[in-house]
Formats: sequence, C-alpha cells, structure tokens
Amino acid sequence: MSKGCRRSAAPSPFSLHWEAAWRYRLGRLSARASRWVDASTPVKAHTVKGMGDRLLHLIFSDEFEDEKRSFVDGHDTRWTAEDRPGIPNAAIQYYNSSFVKTRDGNLVIETARQNATWKEYDPNTGKEYSFSRVYSSGMVTTWNKFCFTSGMIEISFKLPGKALRGGLWPAFWMLGNLARPSYMESTAGIWPWSYDQCGTSAEAVEADAAQRISNCRDGKGRGSPEIDIIEAQPGDFILEYKKVAFVDKKTREYSLNRPLISSSLQVSPGIASYIRPFTPNMPLKGEWYPELYPMGGRAYAGEGISNLTDTNPRMINNFWYGQVIHKIPEVWQDGLSANWNHDERFYEEYHNVIRTEWQTGSDDGYVRFYNGDKLIYDITADMLKNRPGSPDAFPVIPFEAMYLNVSTRWGWNGCRPDDPCLSAYSMCSPEGQLTCLDCGNPNCLRCPESTGWLADLCKDIDPRRPAKFEIDYVRVYQDKSDPLHTVGCDPPEFPTKQYIQDNWEKYTFNSYIKKEPLVVVQHGGGKCFTNFDCGNFFSIDPSPDQGTEINWEESVEGRGPIRASSCVNGKCKCPPDWTGPFCQSPCIGEYASCEATSGASYPLLGVLFVISMIVGLLLAYLIW
Repeated sequence: MSKGCRRSAAPSPFSLHWEAAWRYRLGRLSARASRWVDASTPVKAHTVKGMGDRLLHLIFSDEFEDEKRSFVDGHDTRWTAEDRPGIPNAAIQYYNSSFVKTRDGNLVIETARQNATWKEYDPNTGKEYSFSRVYSSGMVTTWNKFCFTSGMIEISFKLPGKALRGGLWPAFWMLGNLARPSYMESTAGIWPWSYDQCGTSAEAVEADAAQRISNCRDGKGRGSPEIDIIEAQPGDFILEYKKVAFVDKKTREYSLNRPLISSSLQVSPGIASYIRPFTPNMPLKGEWYPELYPMGGRAYAGEGISNLTDTNPRMINNFWYGQVIHKIPEVWQDGLSANWNHDERFYEEYHNVIRTEWQTGSDDGYVRFYNGDKLIYDITADMLKNRPGSPDAFPVIPFEAMYLNVSTRWGWNGCRPDDPCLSAYSMCSPEGQLTCLDCGNPNCLRCPESTGWLADLCKDIDPRRPAKFEIDYVRVYQDKSDPLHTVGCDPPEFPTKQYIQDNWEKYTFNSYIKKEPLVVVQHGGGKCFTNFDCGNFFSIDPSPDQGTEINWEESVEGRGPIRASSCVNGKCKCPPDWTGPFCQSPCIGEYASCEATSGASYPLLGVLFVISMIVGLLLAYLIW
C-alpha cells in the first residue's frame, strides 16, 4: 500500500501472498548488502546526496509496512517501546508500549487522557508503592540495538494534534548509547557530555569533577550527547522580540509565532554561569557561540536576520540555553538550538520530510538541520571551539555511537505569570508553566480565557480518538568511503557494551524486579489461528490454514509448500531469517534469537519469486 494512502476495500489474499513473497525475497537480498535496510524501501531511495554532493548509501531503514507489529521489549530487533513513567522535563505522562503500533504503513504513537497506574519497589522499606498519571503516550527507541556514528538521518512524518493548539510535544531525536531516556541514573554525569580533554583551567577542572567518565581519571572522556531533530511546539503563542531584553534595534519589530519546531545540539560542558545568557534574554556579545549571535547569525543558513522574511523563518531559541547538570561544582550543559516556523500542513498531511546530517570530527565535524532540502542552520566544530570561556573546556561535535528515539509527551503549555485569574489560583509558575494540567479536572479550567486551549486539547486526546504522531519512514545514510561512518552500538574506539553490563541496574526500570535492561527477542511462539497471523510468509498455496509444519529441505527441493512462517498447533513458527513472537522482525542485532536450519538452501526461491511476482502483478491489475 502506498504511504499515506487509504483504501476502504480489503486487499485480496492473493495480492497479500504476492506482497509477502516480494518482501521475503527482497529481504533476503537486502540483508546481504545491509542487514538493517527494510526490503520495502524503494530502490530510488537507496542513495542520497549529502554535503558537498558526496554520495551517501542507505544503511538503515524502517518503512513500517507490516501491520500490527509489536514493540514490547522482546518482540522487535530494531525498536523497543517503553513501559514506564516519563521522568525528565516535568513529565506527566506514562509511556505504554500498547500506544506504539503500526497502521496503514506508518509507525503510530498515540496520546490520550487515559489513566495509568503502576507499582515501584522501594528497597529502603521493602514494599511496593502504587502511582498513577492521567495521560498515556508512547516512546520507542533503538537503544542498544541499532546505533551509528555519522551520517544523514531522514524522517517522513505527520504531527499529532492541531497546529494552533498547544499541549503536545512530539519529538524525534538521537542520544549517545551510554544513556537511556527517562532512566535518570544512566544519564547522571553522562548526558549530554561530548568532551575528551584533561585541562588545567578552573572550568576544565570543574568539568572533570562533573563528567562521570573523564579523560583525566579514565583516559578518555565519554558521554551521551543529544541531537534533537524535531521538537514540535504547536500553539498560537507569538513571540514579540521588542519585549525581549537585549534585542538590537533592527530586530525589535520582528516576531516569530508558533507552531514552531526546535532543532538542537545538546552538549557538555556548557558555558560558565558568569558568562552565559539567561532565558528569555537575547545573548550579548561574548555570552554565546559567536556564529549563533545575535538573533540570526551566519549559522542560520548564512542569511542573518533576513531569514525571518523567507518562507521558512528561523531564529535562535532564546527559551533554551541549557541547564545546570552538576550542582557542586556548578556545571552547565549548552543547548545550541534554533526555532523555525512550520504550518498546518505538518499536522494535516503526510510526507513531511526533515533531514539532519551529522559528521563527527573535532576539527571538521558538523551538524546540519534541513527542512526537506532546505538548510535551517548548521553547527560546526569551529563554532564550538570559538565559544566564550577557557580553550581547554569546550565540547566537540558528537563522536559517540548514537541511537534513534521517537515519542510524544506533554509540553509547551505556556502561561503568563501576571495573568490575574491564573495568579489568583496560583496556576502559573514563575517560569511561565501551568501548574494544573489535567484537562479533565474542572479546577484546571477555572480561567477559560487562559486555559481554553487545555479544554480543547482534551477533545484531541480522547481515548476513543487519541492524537497520533505518524511516522511514514525512518532512513539513515552513510558514506561508505568514510572510515568515521560506522554502524554499531559498541564500536572498538568508544565501547558501551561492557559499561552497560557492569551498570545494568542504571538502565532498568524497577531493577529490583527486572534484572536485565532488554530481553532477547522471542523466536516465534505467538498465538495464532492461521498462517496469516504469523507475519511475513512466502507461499504458492493461497490457503492460509494452519497445522502443517514446514520441512525446509523438502520445500526448497520443490517437494512441498514454501512458507516463510506458519501457524503450527496454535503457535507461530518462524523461518531462519525472521524472529519475534509473530515472525515480523528480521534476524539482526545482538538481541535476535534465531534458529539456523542446518543444510538448508533456497535454490528454487528465485524461480518461485519470479512466478509469484508475475501472478501477483496480473492479479493486482485485475483487482485494481
């Protein structure tokens, strides 16, 4: 089915067989070129042009074409959906793996006002305690499964909710593999460090004390930097720069309104507190990264302030310069971030494409953010070197292996502390955030002029019609000729496997109950009624009846039916190249449990594939 298309009529079983055959054969072929490339990715998308017109090759893709994939821990070799409460950024949602699914060729992350309860064990008391939250959503990551170093990342998507209604925070971002999102013990002293020096300045000494794995103490500085590709901010708030401190005369009459998307690089160590700017003020000269100063420096596509008048205006994110990540000594992290406008199309239509190109390197590295093919802004290694402060205490372009994250959570629910009604009920914090956030609680809606959007949001996240963040595809490209472009979560130069094993409890929710961060993907065994329930299969026989276990050797010699998976005695049985309870996940990565079939070969698959393709095309032509 074409991406974004919808058909009311059910597809023919014969066309399903042809499609399964096509995918299975292509899947085996593509696995030889790159184990992580989805067979459904169009051939024309296997290469793209990067910076300087260099040719980049597809090394990972997920088109999410297989219906009803499960991302529960132990079900998928690429992704894992979380089952735990969100923690950072004052999160008020519970991440539920059932809110992450595949439908109509998209990865779908749902968000709803649906109560969630869970228990946590307290080792100090030896008891379990119950907790609850009123919002549920989803987060899915490739943590410790698929990672890469350097390349171009491309995502096609449709945002949840409404463009002019705040409250949701859909995001697509990358983290270094040494940290796991919402697992705060894993991030302490690790996020978002990108620093490998042993300096002597006061700033460098403080950085050494704050970095968990430092160059001075451990011989190599390590961490988990963050690249935020999409952080969407829906709503109707308008930022008038004439109300912001330290705005130059030329810029005072400009404004940048939501909906916005923030694209950022988060790194440590940050600029010292006695130098750095503070939100919402604009940075003064000498307070921030020179090429991001003033409001629209050279980094913003080289246009300066004139970019505010083009079709994709962007501006320094003066609402986020970073935060304190270590109190004594006080050490900050820096958020090099730009806000850029987008419109209703991102919420109403499919196929919105954003790209980010990342090249590691302390001298010539960079991160470049694109809306489609249009450059939003870039961050270079020189920019990091030239920031204010000591020359031995600056971060570098990320060198750690990084993984992918997709989520929707609560956010961007701004308010004005001087609002008379909100002030009377103490409903707005000094930082401009609502303190009463349950859209189903009448007490949170007592100021309709200021919280009307909150009541409207409840309609968008009704459990019967949840908001949906839909991802058409995710693709990653690399330059095969560049030795700095690598695939893997445990590269020899920057290993992570042993550290995670030695500190497993930091990467596990309720570690007194669950003793491993990730479980090995189950090889078959899912409950089924027909072969159709068992994922991808290849069959000349259109009958989906269960009960016949595959004899691979007989099948390949032409003495029996060929199926890639089957339903035997009510349980799915997977072929060698597929795994998961319902055989929907390719056998790739460290967490895949796959059974090898001794002596099995597939000499007739090519012939059978061609026959099935011809039959499928004829049937498809007749059906359409």
